[in-house]
Amino acid sequence: MTQVHASVREVAVLQQATQMILSSVDAETVLHHMLLVVRNYFGASRAAVYLVDSASNELYCRAHNGYSREASNRRLRLGKESVAGWAAFTRAPLYLSDVASERRHKVEDPTIQSVLALPLLVRERPVGVLEIGSKQRDAFTNNDIGLLSVFAGQAAIALENSRLYFTDLRRMRQIEIINLIARTAAAAHDTQQFYSMLADLVSDTFEDTLIIIALCSGEGHLSIAASSGTEQADLGRLSSSRQNGLLAEAFSHRAIAVANDIPKRPAWPACFPGTGSELCAPLVSLGEVLGAILLAHKQQNFFSPDDRAIAQAAADVCATAVRNVQLSEELRRVANMDPLTGVFNQQYFHSALAQELKRSRRHRKEFGLLMFDVRDFRRVNSTLGLDAADTLLRQLAEALTAALRTNDVVCRYFSDRFALLLPEINGQGLDAVEEKLHRSTQCLKAGSGEKAMSVSAVSASVHFPQDDGAELELTKLLLDRLEKAKQQSSGTSA
Repeated sequence: MTQVHASVREVAVLQQATQMILSSVDAETVLHHMLLVVRNYFGASRAAVYLVDSASNELYCRAHNGYSREASNRRLRLGKESVAGWAAFTRAPLYLSDVASERRHKVEDPTIQSVLALPLLVRERPVGVLEIGSKQRDAFTNNDIGLLSVFAGQAAIALENSRLYFTDLRRMRQIEIINLIARTAAAAHDTQQFYSMLADLVSDTFEDTLIIIALCSGEGHLSIAASSGTEQADLGRLSSSRQNGLLAEAFSHRAIAVANDIPKRPAWPACFPGTGSELCAPLVSLGEVLGAILLAHKQQNFFSPDDRAIAQAAADVCATAVRNVQLSEELRRVANMDPLTGVFNQQYFHSALAQELKRSRRHRKEFGLLMFDVRDFRRVNSTLGLDAADTLLRQLAEALTAALRTNDVVCRYFSDRFALLLPEINGQGLDAVEEKLHRSTQCLKAGSGEKAMSVSAVSASVHFPQDDGAELELTKLLLDRLEKAKQQSSGTSA
């Protein structure tokens, strides 16, 4: 009768333990309940759950209780080197009643006298191992091993349910990332804005990680487009990694590359200083490597197979988005550039003026407009020919660009006219710049030898807010003043 009561109690305990671990689809909760059941129901103070890393065919410690902190970073190969590795390899429980007399399998903790390893099987496929240790010899009876084996079977189902649930969430997350990246590419006004937003999106996806978006030029040179979570984005480190590190591996195979054990590689050219794990997802579009997304974390073995899958999905979409943004930027550049002189064209001048007018009114800033007109340009054309005239325009564009600030805008407005937009400049500064530009263009000549012709230019200016109005009104005012300046110049020279 006592035996019956004990069996009923054991079945009730097992049923309660099973209900506990099957009550959640969250992996962390399932693992916590597994360790809780082993400790409270079976009296084992030391237990660890190892999961199979399919990429490396190794076991890694996913959760533990009663072991030292170093156990969190423990990785075991499948095979007879370790108790858990052998249980996963043979897909059968392994019980060492006296560790001291066992030489085939290594036990990390010297205080453990007996150990039980139970494979976590789903459809005969090992997904992990539940390892339970004790400071006593012969700590587990046959009845204990039977109950724990049944419990391990239920725990494997709970972990598989959790994995399937997380897989569905991951797919939804991948779709969300794809949509966000696509919307970001469509909303970005320029490439730099896109790369910054892209780095933030990746950072939100992989929390507490360091991010670098690196790009490859057509000549193979690396550049850092954006970063997140780090102020130590070092191009020198990336160049070293490109030679014989993670970048080299990812670019060579055009696939995800992971280094989860950076501290164990003393000569490894890490992309980030002081990290434990790094992941590189190359951006490949139409067979061309455009760059890479680099992620890093301070912990070792941080990037799981699921992280790699998400990173791969993000990289695939990012590569297409980067290609589209680059093409859009190139189209905008071609549409806004004057092919002869290499400066901006009239279309861009009106667009830049409209934007500067809005900005200056909003922030109460000043700006100036200048327009230069080459005198006797038709005579240069008719006397020296089109090639000499084109050379003259290129020289004038170079002289104007060289004499201005980097944020000033030089545009070929029409034929021999150049329009200049100078942000954040007062009236006196505008007059000084106009005088400086006249001096820099005085030395220009059209043609060479005996037929060389000296060239001069006429200019006019508009200053905001002294001269106010809409974009077209300011442009008309500038053109009217230029016509008056040309008439005065013709009268003076006459």
